[in-house]
Amino acid sequence: MTDKDQYPTTVSEVANFSTNNDKEQYVTDVTEVDSSVLAWMAEQLQIPPSDDDGSYSPEVHFMAARFEEMNFEDACKLVRENMKYHDNDNNFRDEYRREIRDLMEALDSVGGGDDEKMSLDDPNNKVMMVRYWATIFHWWSPYPEVRAVTDPQDDTECTSETWRVWVLGTIWVGIAAFINQFFSPRMPSIGLGAGVIQLLLFPCGRFLEYVLPDKGLTFRGTRYSLNPGRWSQKEQLLTTIMVSCASGTPYITYNLMTQILPSFYGQEWARSFSFGFVFMLSTQMMGFGLAGLLKRCAVYPVKAVWPSLLPTLAVNKALLAPNRKETINGWTITKYKFFLILVACSFAYFWLPNYLFEALSYTNWMTWIAPENETLARVTGSLQGMGYNPIPTFDWNMATAAYSPVAMPLYTVLNDYIAVFISGLVILGLYYTNNFWTSYIPINTNRLYDNQGKPYQVMKILTNNRFDDEKYQAYSPPFYGAANLVVYSSFFAIYPLSFVYVTLMEWAATKEALVETAKALRHIHRSNYEGRVDPFSRYMRKYKEVPDWWFYIIMVLMFVLSVVMVQVWPVDTPVWTLVFVIGLVLAFIIPFTIFAAYTANSLSLNVISELIIGYALPGSFMALNHIKALSVTIQMQAQNYASDQKLTHYAHLPPRSIFWMQIWATFVNGLVCLGVLSFQVDMPDICEPTNKYKFTCPGDTTFFTASVAWGVIGPKKMFDKYPAMKWMFLLGALLGVLFYLLQVTLPAFLAKKYPSKEKTIDKIRRQLLYINPIIVCGGFMAWAPYNLSYRTGGLYLALLFNMYIKSRYLAWWKKYAYILEAGMGTGIAICAIIIFFAVQYNPVIVDWWGNNVPYVGVDGTGLSIIEPIPDVGYFGPAPGNYD
Repeated sequence: MTDKDQYPTTVSEVANFSTNNDKEQYVTDVTEVDSSVLAWMAEQLQIPPSDDDGSYSPEVHFMAARFEEMNFEDACKLVRENMKYHDNDNNFRDEYRREIRDLMEALDSVGGGDDEKMSLDDPNNKVMMVRYWATIFHWWSPYPEVRAVTDPQDDTECTSETWRVWVLGTIWVGIAAFINQFFSPRMPSIGLGAGVIQLLLFPCGRFLEYVLPDKGLTFRGTRYSLNPGRWSQKEQLLTTIMVSCASGTPYITYNLMTQILPSFYGQEWARSFSFGFVFMLSTQMMGFGLAGLLKRCAVYPVKAVWPSLLPTLAVNKALLAPNRKETINGWTITKYKFFLILVACSFAYFWLPNYLFEALSYTNWMTWIAPENETLARVTGSLQGMGYNPIPTFDWNMATAAYSPVAMPLYTVLNDYIAVFISGLVILGLYYTNNFWTSYIPINTNRLYDNQGKPYQVMKILTNNRFDDEKYQAYSPPFYGAANLVVYSSFFAIYPLSFVYVTLMEWAATKEALVETAKALRHIHRSNYEGRVDPFSRYMRKYKEVPDWWFYIIMVLMFVLSVVMVQVWPVDTPVWTLVFVIGLVLAFIIPFTIFAAYTANSLSLNVISELIIGYALPGSFMALNHIKALSVTIQMQAQNYASDQKLTHYAHLPPRSIFWMQIWATFVNGLVCLGVLSFQVDMPDICEPTNKYKFTCPGDTTFFTASVAWGVIGPKKMFDKYPAMKWMFLLGALLGVLFYLLQVTLPAFLAKKYPSKEKTIDKIRRQLLYINPIIVCGGFMAWAPYNLSYRTGGLYLALLFNMYIKSRYLAWWKKYAYILEAGMGTGIAICAIIIFFAVQYNPVIVDWWGNNVPYVGVDGTGLSIIEPIPDVGYFGPAPGNYD
């Protein structure tokens, strides 16, 4: 048997291939390949030779070797199977789909192909191209975005989990948690994301590599050294994952902020560190228990791309992969140099919109023409208006507040933006027709108002932290503005819509996840990768897996801790509601996670949980807030773990390392955020609209108003006042069925009935699939307090990078696009931190036209209501009739 014969090429061979380390070496071997094959493969992959010596990258060598081994019969089988698998996959480029379909049809028409007649000089050779696509499917990835940031083989000699990872990861988890929590109440928020962390980790790792001596000991054949050697790609990415999985702020900070602040509920007992710690630990950790289920639907499947993760991998390669000198569309600069230049430029420029020339951030130039024109400001204004402004900003941070213009698929951005644009017109229609008393309230606010048009004072209707109907009848019901009515109506529609639509469209993935989980419960030692033939799963077989029972133990322990918490502290939450939370999350977690993995958009259980608890326990805002935090955090943490496991999958990292690192990082993150919050609640004017540091707390305010409306007042009273909302549940379910019929059932029926028009029908079907009703419905939820001006700039950037550049300069896009996005975000985050502590916290005011003009008109000073309060002194139902 030759070396070439040792490699499995068919699906059945790979499935039965041994996982012993000596045989797994097939993934890294690079056999000698003919130079003409190398050149042809490099051209197909758009990876040019080095400008220095004309050599090709290891990826080209590896794929060329696998191409030579791929026989035509196996290639046809692999291509057909993968085309069927990617049939409804919007992330698989349509031009590739058409190319492969035409190839297979041409070969079928002539009865197959002949390997001996293959010619590298014929770029249209159909046999070669079928073998090429089979090699791509079987040994790497059909998505150029994934190929741009991953390797088709695993470097088994690369160091991964070292003491440096744990120490640097812990330090930067603390730093990132501090900064992200501190700036979380800001609008728009500023944070240390994965791109920033990677930049800052890199010199730290290299510093330890150069300064520490190679001293240590050998234990059981393994060398443990103070200096394990070169700071590697795997160490860098492990540390990045450790930090990024815990750099966000715990959801319970909303609970604590609204409970503690006098402008909200003013509960001093909630300042207790022990309460915050137990609350944080139980909510943050319980989500890990469901991660085992999500691995099977959102980590191992090839279609689960997780586009939001790809910039992290791109930056990691830019920092540590060998920087080959190569010419890409005329560009020769290395990724790392490009990254550093962008960081420097972004850092320098952000001083302008954030401090020296704020009109570049809020470019509400249409209101400058007529500063006192309220209608103009209401429609086009960036601060208090709807943001219908074609040139709303020159600030990258504001332009990317809603979109990640490179990482998000273009169809996701277009679906969302069109929906936001249309829903804004609906809001304007509601407002100007005074439907549901909306003309008495600001149009785009996330606050509740009383029947005199003033902010709602919830303490006026509470007795011992419970709803008091007598006080309620004497005061006022709460009223939503026009934007909030659209937002909540959309929330009620999106839950049945997402459940029905994703389940119907991805029934195979959902069923597989449930069946595989059941098998894992019955056969505890069964491999997670059993039956999986995709390349990344095959590469991961060599690592020890994380058993499912590890997740279940954590879940049980945290559930017990939650029971203890509701019994010890006055959170007014029955134990049975904790069981309800688990059931609610189980019902939605699979469709929500599949949606996030495919589209880079996420959904939350916040509104559905508060609605159900509002019905079950009317008048108890604490129970509602507590269950809401549990449901949201369990879902969010489970998805976070799944996304980090996908990073592990892409980068060939040890799964068990990620498991322990996530638990530790989550613990450290929670402690730091609790400490920062204890300082924040004493900041002057925190969460007030007039806060001079922009710490207006949009998330905390929305959280508070939701607890008043659906917790204190209760869903029954809210639905009685806004009856159209309750029909949104039925509308959402019907839309899910309708889109499935239009996108799947009807085209299949028509293609069968009119076979001569099958290509035309399939083309229309493909176009219809780009309309995702869940994203559209989510776009209706983009308001209050954000507006269209936070999205228009991101739309332009998405069109530039993911339509124009990606279609014309794909090689450039693959090498530089993710680096550009990460570099811009890194420079902004570093600059914002320096600006805040250097010249904003103790204000050094720059008073000139460029800083004042966005705020001098009514868009900045405040819009009046268009409908005056009636002479009786109130609007809406008469006092005493607030049922």
